This record gives sequence, C-alpha cells and structure tokens, in this order.
Amino acid sequence: MEKEFNKQLNNHLNQWVQNSQSSSWSVTAGDFFDVDEDSSVKVNLNKLSEGYRAKQIVNQPGDYCNVFLQAIEPYLVQFLIQFGVKSYKFRFVFILFGTIAKDYFVSTTKMT
Repeated sequence: MEKEFNKQLNNHLNQWVQNSQSSSWSVTAGDFFDVDEDSSVKVNLNKLSEGYRAKQIVNQPGDYCNVFLQAIEPYLVQFLIQFGVKSYKFRFVFILFGTIAKDYFVSTTKMT
C-alpha cells in the first residue's frame, strides 16, 4: 500500500503544479515533486523559473518553504481524504543551493 500511496501522492502533487502555474511563476521541464520510496517528498525549487527564484525565494528560502507548505496543505488534505488516511506526517526536502528538510503534519480533521 505504501508504494501505491507514494505513486499516487507523486502524481497528485505534480498535477497540482500543472494546474497552479501562472504568469508570475512557472516550472521548467520535468517533475517539480518527486516522492521517494521512504515517502519523503523532494521539491526541486531549481525547476522554478530563474526570475521567480531570484525574486521570491533566494533571500529567505526557509520562510518561502513554510509559506509553500501552507499553500499546498488543502491539496494534501484532499489527497489524504481520498486515500482514507486521517493524518500523516510528511517529510519535505526542498532543493535549492543545497537542501532544507521540513516535517509537516497534516490532519483531515479540525482540532478543537
């Protein structure tokens, strides 16, 4: 099941990128996300256009990664619901002049 989960997650995230591109940012050739066998999600920020990287990411890459995770959280929740998973701790590895690793817990239920 883990292998299918990883494959579907990879497809789901890369489809999000294709659907979300705009004139302010775009992805160059290849997959932006790559889900490894250990379920870590590699996010290759080098695939973003050079102008966007220089303007939005380079000065504060850690902050950018946090905002990025918040932006895709609803999409991750949607994926977990479709897969029947109530919560999951994702491991994101952002690639840009090295790596920034972030654990990100996502739950499909609201905390009260």
